[in-house]
Amino acid sequence: MISAVFAILFGVSLLPGRKPLCLRFAERISDGIMPDGAEAYCRKLTWVWFVVLLANAAVSVALVAFFGGLVEAALPRVITASALSVAVVGGTFAIEGFIRARRFSVTFHTSGSTAKPKTIVKTFASLAKEVAFHRARLADVLARKPVFLSTVEPHHMYGILWRVLLPKAAGCTVDPEVILTPESLLKKMRAAESVFLVTTPSFLARFVEYAYLYDVPQNIVELTTSGALLTADVAAAARRVFGRAPLEIFGSTETGGVADRRQETGNELWTVFDPVKAWTDADGRLAVSSPFSCARRFTLGDGVVFEASRRFRLCGRMDRMVKIAEQRVSLPEMEATMCLIPEVAEAALGVVEGPYGPSLGAVVVPKKGWTDLKTLGKRACARALRAKCQQFFPKGAVPRKYRFVHALPRNAQGKVQASAIQEILTSQMAEPLMEDEIRTSTTYEADLTFDGDAAYFKGHFPDFAVLPGVIQLGTAHRIAEAFIGHARPLRQVKKMKFMHVQCPGETVHFTLTKKTDDEFAYEYRKGDVQCASGVLCF
Repeated sequence: MISAVFAILFGVSLLPGRKPLCLRFAERISDGIMPDGAEAYCRKLTWVWFVVLLANAAVSVALVAFFGGLVEAALPRVITASALSVAVVGGTFAIEGFIRARRFSVTFHTSGSTAKPKTIVKTFASLAKEVAFHRARLADVLARKPVFLSTVEPHHMYGILWRVLLPKAAGCTVDPEVILTPESLLKKMRAAESVFLVTTPSFLARFVEYAYLYDVPQNIVELTTSGALLTADVAAAARRVFGRAPLEIFGSTETGGVADRRQETGNELWTVFDPVKAWTDADGRLAVSSPFSCARRFTLGDGVVFEASRRFRLCGRMDRMVKIAEQRVSLPEMEATMCLIPEVAEAALGVVEGPYGPSLGAVVVPKKGWTDLKTLGKRACARALRAKCQQFFPKGAVPRKYRFVHALPRNAQGKVQASAIQEILTSQMAEPLMEDEIRTSTTYEADLTFDGDAAYFKGHFPDFAVLPGVIQLGTAHRIAEAFIGHARPLRQVKKMKFMHVQCPGETVHFTLTKKTDDEFAYEYRKGDVQCASGVLCF
């Protein structure tokens, strides 16, 4: 009787003009956040339940009606029929749940912070729970129906949640273009009444550095960042430029969002999201139990210290512990210590294999105004930096190799790329020192000094060291990619000329001019003398 009644209910909901019963259930339990294809799936599922329940009712009737016998035997038959009925219904639930989890899931491929590729599968249910949580806590902002603008690709975990699912669940408009330049962002901001910006620390840092060149509209109602830590300086600059401090999201692809913070006065603590339970394991690493996670419990590689019941301070990646000269050292801790040296703006460390075993190498972004790099050369500055590091680090763990760069290599989420750090440390290509940078929406200018100790000055001409043309071209290409904001392969170089040699240690003025979205003209000059020029075609 029960099976027959439910079969009728499922069957009636399949009539034209009615909403299938499974779709009603799905909308109710998912807070209305549904994946693409859910309606067609729920209609088919309603048919499946109609057939299964109808067959279940028929078999139950057959068991009772056609397998007659003594009244004393009725109870075993009823028990048998009930057991079979429960098995059919339970089996259908189990099989459908397995199919649904595979049908509505997302597979992410991530390298994380350790450059080891990982494949992570998350169900749509876990994503929907996280979206519903953020939709509720940001209800006042979303009620204004802002236009979502994003500098993040939609296939990342952060992009899926914040630029795809959240605006869809809130009924907001999403600009489909991935914003790559400050000029593109400003153009779209001016065309919108209110804006919800989904971005990364690396894009924010690039934008606020040159924000004084632009008239920035004050129409951002919320902006979020994730993927890397936002420095206090960039957070303060963003607050001045946009009128509000960024909302930083901390988490991982495996766990989803774990905590957030908004740096209003400085390096604030992270606050754990209400649905998430968080604690530290025996090694001081952050462990979470979350409805947003792909596992019931998950331990992250980040060390934390809880300073309140649900508030913690990050202590760096615990999985970046390395053994150097029989000593275990924490690379994040050493990087943070190096940044306390007055001449160092940023630093990233990597392990370099040598003839006497592994040692550390440092990729350093120098502070602006470190004149010794120009007057003494990078080799002398590396020796001076090593001497200062010996005051802080164990003797065997002091970095032996130093590379000075204009900016650390980061991916689209703003994370420092471990593989790129290794490439810099093992490469003989030394970046020039860049000074007195001037950037507008269409031009970039800087004074470049190519260090005389660089390997590429050796062997070009045996008795006359000059800067090779391929180095000039490669430097122009890298600067153009930094100006654009992402890597782009060259298609060709037009009008390439070399008119005057550049010698070791000389300072030349470099100019990059945007001609079209795909063409950039470059020029090297020494005073009034033009040394080289060309047009990069992407």
